[in-house]
Amino acid sequence: LLTGVKKLLLTHPRDQGAVEPSTAPARVLFGPPPGTATGDRGRDLVDFLKQVTLFKDLGRGDLRQLARIVHERSYRDGEYIYEQGKPGVALFVIRSGVVEIVRRRQNGEEVPVALLEPPASFEELAVTETAVVRWASARARGPVSLVALGSSDLDALSHNLPLLANKILKKLVQIAAIRLQMLVEAEYFQEDDKESKP
Repeated sequence: LLTGVKKLLLTHPRDQGAVEPSTAPARVLFGPPPGTATGDRGRDLVDFLKQVTLFKDLGRGDLRQLARIVHERSYRDGEYIYEQGKPGVALFVIRSGVVEIVRRRQNGEEVPVALLEPPASFEELAVTETAVVRWASARARGPVSLVALGSSDLDALSHNLPLLANKILKKLVQIAAIRLQMLVEAEYFQEDDKESKP
């Protein structure tokens, strides 16, 4: 399965030639994780992760552990972060810039769905290895810096630090439940509006 995922997803141009066959799929997508969670850059990343709804309940020790395994990646204006119809293997958090979510119609036209700004997270379910196929595409609007957590990273975390992985998974479930409820309510009220119009 992982070999198939590697074939479906392209490496970033800067990463070409640097990826070893034994490297985890998330490393292929996002490059190596930041060196350590110490020093100015590490503290900065820990402080950033604390602002993210998904990680806000984690203590500093947990955030330092998380900062050691996440991947940072930069995108140019118009560059796709992922494309509709392809499998997802990571969740993303916007560190800087704006990400546009677009849905491609059957005629090829792309319809804007949302604009996301820091510290928004998106594609959370992809990290759970539930064979999620992306229903939309995401692309950078201007320069964008992202932090990503791959499904293989979360899997390794569940083996090495199960309590931390459990905290993240619990928050993922809460976020997914809230979003599902919002979608159901939006659909319900949309149907309600249709019925009330003559």
